[in-house]
Amino acid sequence: MTAVDFDMELRNFVARCEAGRAEDWLGLVVIANFVRRRCGVADNADVKRLSLKAVRILVERGFKAGQFKRYGDSQLILWPDQTPDAVVARIDKEWDPAKGDPNINDICWFE
Repeated sequence: MTAVDFDMELRNFVARCEAGRAEDWLGLVVIANFVRRRCGVADNADVKRLSLKAVRILVERGFKAGQFKRYGDSQLILWPDQTPDAVVARIDKEWDPAKGDPNINDICWFE
């Protein structure tokens, strides 16, 4: 997939996320799955890099990052610093591409 194709897919993905925002939280796992499966990216480091690009755009559009105390909770505990740089830096620090993609309860969710 070319960079132009990825950017078009990313715009469509962000639009779908915005459209579904009121209905459900968005897990980092969904973003990573979009990059790996929809965009056909195989390399773990590239999945992380492109997922962080998507995260930055989502946060710039008002999505807020947080965590649940445990999977299935109904209250998302927002991270204190919601600036795009801080959110991307925190995910970058916590995501080890050598271990693959985040799982459903890993690192963060977005509202």
